[in-house]
Amino acid sequence: MIKRAVQVLGVGVSAAVCGGCAVYTVAGQFEGSGRAFLGEVTVSVTDSGTLKVQSEDGLLQCTGDTQVTKRGSLMSNVGAQGRGQATCNDGRTFKVDFVQTSESGGHGQGIDSQGNIVVLFFDTSETAARARLDQARLDALVQ
Repeated sequence: MIKRAVQVLGVGVSAAVCGGCAVYTVAGQFEGSGRAFLGEVTVSVTDSGTLKVQSEDGLLQCTGDTQVTKRGSLMSNVGAQGRGQATCNDGRTFKVDFVQTSESGGHGQGIDSQGNIVVLFFDTSETAARARLDQARLDALVQ
């Protein structure tokens, strides 16, 4: 499994708080098809969480769980790592590893059961998560 991750799973003081949990917006895509998705990851104070995403047209929906496996430090979420997995309504499953690269978010990468690479970005700001996905798409076109 690829060791880059979506840091969507790290608990952050700067994240939106929901009764002791952190909520991040997730923006990503399945690289084989280019199918984009948007959703959220919620992480509890015990470092476990839920992942819910859907395609832009709403037809593909995926739900699963996440787990922070390594903390950055006691003072910062930067460097936290974890993994997530989800099952989609079309039968595919995917697994991702993630890393938190800033206090507000990070990125992840993995693979789905159809062999497609899955990339995602997460942030406390939906605008920032979408912007990072858009930039990654542009970068792929230029290469």
